[in-house]
Amino acid sequence: MTVRNNKLLETLENIQVNEKEQVFVNKAIHQLKHEQLSEKVVIKGLVRELRSIILNNQKLSEPALKLLNELNKPNLGFVQYYGTIGL
Repeated sequence: MTVRNNKLLETLENIQVNEKEQVFVNKAIHQLKHEQLSEKVVIKGLVRELRSIILNNQKLSEPALKLLNELNKPNLGFVQYYGTIGL
């Protein structure tokens, strides 16, 4: 696991979100730890799932919204590949 993966994994393990969001966060943690999927794939999936909550006219918790915003910033170490995902 790379240093970037460790930073993303640490962020996901320490975030306090609601039950619905936690399901998606747990899935991302599992993908990074056990399935050893690439960071790029995990970020794409997590962003898609968090956006699905918004699209269903539901609000994200403050920590989840902050995470989504952080994942959209191209200058962060664990999201340098994020530019390949359309907004």
